[in-house]
Amino acid sequence: MKDKFTVWFWIFAIGFCLLWALLPTFLQPAYRPDVVELQIICKEWVLSTTKHPMLPAWILEVVNLVTRDSFGAPFIASQLCALLTLWGVWSFAKRTLSPNLALLGTLAIFPYWFFTIESIKFNQNIALIGFWTLAISWLFQAIQTNRRRDWIIVGIALGFAFHAKYSTVFLVVTILLYMTICSFPRQRWKGIGPYLTTAVAFLIFLPQLIWLYQNDFICFHYAETGMSPRKGVTPQLIDFLRCPLFFLVNQLLYIALPVLILTPLFGRKWKTRQAESSLQEEARKYLAFMIGVPLGLHLLICLVGRVQLTSDYGAVFWPLFGIFLLLAFQTNLTPQTEKRSFHLFFFAELLMVTIMLFQSVISPYLLGTARRFHFPMQALGAAADQIWDEHSTGPCPFVTGDWWIAGNAAITMKDRPRVLFYWGGMESRNTPPTGLWASDADVNEKGGLVFWALHQKGVTEVSDENVPEYVLRRFPKARVQPKPILLPYKTNAQIPPLQLGIAIVPPP
Repeated sequence: MKDKFTVWFWIFAIGFCLLWALLPTFLQPAYRPDVVELQIICKEWVLSTTKHPMLPAWILEVVNLVTRDSFGAPFIASQLCALLTLWGVWSFAKRTLSPNLALLGTLAIFPYWFFTIESIKFNQNIALIGFWTLAISWLFQAIQTNRRRDWIIVGIALGFAFHAKYSTVFLVVTILLYMTICSFPRQRWKGIGPYLTTAVAFLIFLPQLIWLYQNDFICFHYAETGMSPRKGVTPQLIDFLRCPLFFLVNQLLYIALPVLILTPLFGRKWKTRQAESSLQEEARKYLAFMIGVPLGLHLLICLVGRVQLTSDYGAVFWPLFGIFLLLAFQTNLTPQTEKRSFHLFFFAELLMVTIMLFQSVISPYLLGTARRFHFPMQALGAAADQIWDEHSTGPCPFVTGDWWIAGNAAITMKDRPRVLFYWGGMESRNTPPTGLWASDADVNEKGGLVFWALHQKGVTEVSDENVPEYVLRRFPKARVQPKPILLPYKTNAQIPPLQLGIAIVPPP
């Protein structure tokens, strides 16, 4: 019976991931900003930028190489991470629940926002969810079995999680608290297992640690700016409450669909479940700890620091939430309730597909504006190639300026030039480039293209007032092109075309 349910899990999981890899490939002609950033970075094979560690970029570049730079590569990479997460959830579920409930509890998380709509934005969060969930799933097994193989898997998962995002430290703190406070896992400190996990995770993370040391822990400065309270503003009581409430409400929205799918199993009155075994009792406490402690730590940061964290920080908390509900509350598993849960599962999937269709096709007509994924990426690359070829016989070495425009150009230009980009913009005089592999001096020495947006409507000629101050300050030899680039957005809705200015930094 268990083999049958495992087969069904893999059928559902692979079918789901194929669907959500194909949908954006055919519906969205351009990428979201996070994907553009990764496409810029992945060719450089760097350990980190001034913002984040770069495991997602490595994953994306491997998929690019396998698929020969296909447009759908980021969506495939995202769904590979989703598949890793779902496998981690299923592995935990089948060890602690009956096969029927394990499958339903795993299916409940399929319509999760970060596996569906948000999966088109492949980034650090998407990659982190997989390794975070895998670490939690295998740590529970390692504590139960005390096998060295399981402890090593936990170390591998934690090591790669740190390469995805440094917020993995919240998971490490949670694990340490759990293995210190709770009696049964505390016994494992007497064996080699936890120390094996620590050694493996540390060795995997060591190159990142060396990079941080060599670059003055610059990533933490970026994190600090994103988590600093508003300066010069006297805090009011509402400020202390607003930030954690905002974060918490968004987290509740993330778990709404999993709760809806499982509701038929619990009935109208949810009652606490009596654990059928000590394993289930321990699993319930374990998941409550692994979900509750990171959530509590983030709410504490919001409360004490008056920091309005983006809801994405909570993306890693919830993949195992459906399993926790099934362990915590009584279930009435009958053919009727099981059928209703499956119906709600398909309804939730259809809802996510409908939202995707609305965003991609309908929203420009209703909103009167284009979304990021309607950007004319291919047309921009062709226009940039034509302009460069008119002024030089060699390949374009660099593109720079507005990072979003430059990144889209670089992705589709024939020579895939390198990108010098500043996440916060090039106006600042003291901020280092986000990617430390290039500088203004490299562009001035080797040449390239500088892009910026023209915000005035109906520009027919680029004058001095249309050129940002930083262009000639950073690139004194830049030749501003008099004619703007006009590109229609990739939608049939009546939207004014994109207007861009461009300057050429001549090669030697």
